[in-house]
Amino acid sequence: MNSSVVNPSAIMALLAIPRTVTWSYCIGGMVFAIGLVAIFLRGDWQKARGLDKVILFGTLFYAAPLAAFGTEHFTVTQTIAPLVPKWIPWHLFWAYFVGTCFIAATLSMVTRVQARLSASLLALTFFLFVVLMDFPAWVHNPQNRFALTLALRQLSFSGGALALAATLAEQQGKRGTHILATIARYFIAIPVLFYSFEQFMHGDYVPGIPLRRMTPHYVYGHAVWTYLAAAVYAVAGILLFAGKKTRAAATWIGLTVLFVVLVVYVPIGVMDRSSLIGINYLGDTLMYCGAVLLLAGAMPREASPRESSADQ
Repeated sequence: MNSSVVNPSAIMALLAIPRTVTWSYCIGGMVFAIGLVAIFLRGDWQKARGLDKVILFGTLFYAAPLAAFGTEHFTVTQTIAPLVPKWIPWHLFWAYFVGTCFIAATLSMVTRVQARLSASLLALTFFLFVVLMDFPAWVHNPQNRFALTLALRQLSFSGGALALAATLAEQQGKRGTHILATIARYFIAIPVLFYSFEQFMHGDYVPGIPLRRMTPHYVYGHAVWTYLAAAVYAVAGILLFAGKKTRAAATWIGLTVLFVVLVVYVPIGVMDRSSLIGINYLGDTLMYCGAVLLLAGAMPREASPRESSADQ
C-alpha cells in the first residue's frame, strides 16, 4: 500500500500562508478557545436555554476577530499607522498601543476579568473611530456609499461593546443600564436598516456588511444570500429600531449574519487564505455577528404566555 499519512500538498499550502496571516489566526483562535472553555467552566452553557445558547457566543464572535485585528497592528504596522489622522502625532505609537489594548480587551471580555471596564473602553474607542476618522471620510466624499458602510460598521462595533457593558452592569446591580442598552440598540439598528437598503439595491455584492467586494463566483447561491440578509435586516431592523421584540429581532439578525459567515465568508477565507484580505472579510462579518448577539443579550426577555397568565 503506497498511501502517505501526511499530504504533501496540504503541507505546502499551509507553509505558503504568510506569518502575518498565521499570527492573526493563531491569536484569534487562542482567544476563541479561552472563551469557549470559560463558558463551560462558568456554567453558562448549562444554564442557557434555546436560542440563549447562541447568544452566549456573541462575546466569542466579537472578541476572536478583534484579537486578530489587534495582532495586525504588530505584523503590518506600516500599513495601519498611516490610518491615524495626520493631526494626531506619534502614529506608530498609537498603532502599537491600540493593538495592545485590543488584545488585552478581548482576553478580559472572554474571561470576565474587568470585562465591564474593557467593554466600555472598547465602545468609546470605536465611537472615536467613527467621529475622528470614518464619519469625516464619508463627509469628505458623501457619494461613496462604502465610506458610510464602514462608518456604520464601526458604530455597530461600538454598540456591541456598549451592550456587553450594559449586560454586565445589570448583573452587578448598577444603575443606568437601560440607557446604555437603548443607545446600543440604536447604534446597531440604524446600520442594519441602511445595510438592508444597500443589499436590496446591490445584490451582487457580499452580504452581511455590504463592503466593496462582489460575491465570488465560487460561492453557492451567489446573490440569494444578499437578498435573504436584506429581507431579514428589513423586518428585524424595523422591530429593533421601534423597540418591539428587540431580543428576538437581534437574535435573528445575528443568526442570519452567522449563516452568511458560514456560506459566504468561510469560502472566501479559504480561497484567500494566503492574504489578510480573506481573514479581514471573515473577521469583520463574524465580529459584526458578535456585536448583534451581544445586543440580543442586553435586550429584555419577553414574558411567555404562561408567565403572563400566571401574573394576571
